[in-house]
Amino acid sequence: MLLPLHIALVELKRYLVNKGELGFSLALPVVLFALMYGAFGGEESFHTTAHVVDLDQGNHSRTLIDRLDSMEEITVTERTLEDADRALDRSAILTAVVIPSGFSAALESGDTAAITFRKRGNGGDSGQIVEAIVRSVAQQMASEARVHATVGSTLSASGIPQDRIDAEVRRLNEESRQRPSVGVETRWVGGDASDPTDRLVPGLLVMFLMFAVTLGAQALVEERQNGTLERLMTTRLGVNQLFIGKYLASVLRAIVQALILLSLAFAVLRIGDAIDFVELMIFSVLVAMAVSAIGLVVGSAARTRDQATWGAVFFTMFMTVFGGTFFDVAGSGPLDVLSRITLTRYAIDAMFAMLASGDSLAQHGLAAAVLVGVSVCGLLIARTMFKVAGGGR
Repeated sequence: MLLPLHIALVELKRYLVNKGELGFSLALPVVLFALMYGAFGGEESFHTTAHVVDLDQGNHSRTLIDRLDSMEEITVTERTLEDADRALDRSAILTAVVIPSGFSAALESGDTAAITFRKRGNGGDSGQIVEAIVRSVAQQMASEARVHATVGSTLSASGIPQDRIDAEVRRLNEESRQRPSVGVETRWVGGDASDPTDRLVPGLLVMFLMFAVTLGAQALVEERQNGTLERLMTTRLGVNQLFIGKYLASVLRAIVQALILLSLAFAVLRIGDAIDFVELMIFSVLVAMAVSAIGLVVGSAARTRDQATWGAVFFTMFMTVFGGTFFDVAGSGPLDVLSRITLTRYAIDAMFAMLASGDSLAQHGLAAAVLVGVSVCGLLIARTMFKVAGGGR
């Protein structure tokens, strides 16, 4: 067992000092992920600034401003009327919300309270959204004021202290805001609300681990052609030991690659905790074992470097395209059927669930069993075809 391990460690050392292979297997996926995340990832949410002029300076105008500023979508910037007009004239802002004098008094008396929107053109998309939000909040405040006035008028002769009435009405209004009678439910169609990095990270990780197929197959063919494998057989090394050593070398290269990529993803993107990292790393080892076994199949079957390259590329592209590398293909008709014969689907779906839903490794025994089965079958097939020379044993 020590001789195969020694072969694996020697080849791992060669891999780590080869800048070309390191750049391809480590730097390239990092750059590709940055480009894809910048183009498709990131959670985009609406946020804008509401420019408010408070000419009333009353309790209700201050309440309106505070409620607007408490919303995640809006940041309130207070301006004077002259400053807002100058900003509108030079198009520095497109919409200004003007709370006129007497706004608070009108709400308290039950009269109509007006708010003025000064706009440049149509106010822009953000300005129109701000206008709709301000209208909604102001109307809610007006409803609360009318309820307060009605309850106070109705109970005026009941002998209940006015401050107690005011406190109870405020409490009920606050409960109504916190628990509205109409709820809104969001349902995602053609996807879900998970962070896009939860699928991008496993997708890129598995895709570049599959490139180990290419590297392993090419290296095996080249060493057979230049006589390296045959010369190794002049030592005490047996064919089975050489075969196991080549397999372990490929697995170790893939594990190192997975460790570095996952470490970067967790450190920079903060996509999970320590337990998630350990479970994903364990699952990455299973993926490394499976793709390394397939790499040996391709390398053992190929007789030229070109055959090894194109065989590995075909395998990698088929798995990437039809296995749901960057989007979920489950329930997608023919794609769903094709994806079931790829190891990519089982690997990525399991890793995605661990990140997005907090699943444990034990919950994905089927996916782990598929990867182990691919590893065993691949090794058995590769060993029957494995030769150390073009026409030799």
